[in-house]
Amino acid sequence: MRNIVLSATRTLAILGPGAQERDLEVLKSAGLRIEHWDITDSPSAADLAVVLGGDGTIHRFLPQLLRAKLPVLLVPCGSGNDLARTSGICSAQNSADLARNFVAGNAILREIDVGIIVNKYGHEIPFCCVGGVGLDAIAAEFANHMPRWLRGNGGYLLGMARALLQAPSLRLRICADGREIEQDSSLFSFANTPSFGGGLRIAPHAQLDDGKLDCVLVKKMGRLRLISSAIALLQARHLELKEVGSLRVERLRIDSDPPTWVFADGEPVCQTPVDVRIIPRALRLVSGS
Repeated sequence: MRNIVLSATRTLAILGPGAQERDLEVLKSAGLRIEHWDITDSPSAADLAVVLGGDGTIHRFLPQLLRAKLPVLLVPCGSGNDLARTSGICSAQNSADLARNFVAGNAILREIDVGIIVNKYGHEIPFCCVGGVGLDAIAAEFANHMPRWLRGNGGYLLGMARALLQAPSLRLRICADGREIEQDSSLFSFANTPSFGGGLRIAPHAQLDDGKLDCVLVKKMGRLRLISSAIALLQARHLELKEVGSLRVERLRIDSDPPTWVFADGEPVCQTPVDVRIIPRALRLVSGS
């Protein structure tokens, strides 16, 4: 990945693997002059951070963005773009319009929550969108091994289809704001955004700035029932199913037998057990809505 500074607006830019020259041209059209920047340098001279990429790019640079405390403008050019979509940004042209507003002093800055996953060694990993274990993690792992062009064009759905064939079952032990839950499950997701995987609305009522994580817990099911549940997910009707429960929390403890991988923002994070919490209004986004 490359990191550059848009010196006309004193802006630090992070380019993910999907960013192309035309994305930079869109920024130039907003009146920005582009120079190279070393991510190891101090960002104190910058007024804005621009991330050209998807949820994975944001995830990988989220610790630096939180430390820099800069407003962040998203340019959606990744395979998922769920954070940008939730922020009302659907294209690079949207981002260019917001950049013009920022330069003119008319930008809308939205303070959003950030989730923190803490592994068994005490290491903290921040995330912006959705984390989870089970079906979601299996689908994300499979999609991450696809070519970029396929991953951005239904790759996650293909990953989910493979996960459904495995019909995973985990013995989960969850402590949710002090409430103890133990059951055999196919999926457990904790969401800061309504969608993951490029628009699948796993937690339709999740909000970026409510200080809560919206959790979805799916009981163990057979393969055929899982497939019908996946169809309900595509239609955002899965919360109506008797095997699916939901809750809103500030803190979680997740353990499983056997230990399993936790994914967040489509990226592998660590294995269970983990603690999860929300930090309210930790990041400022230049918002399109």
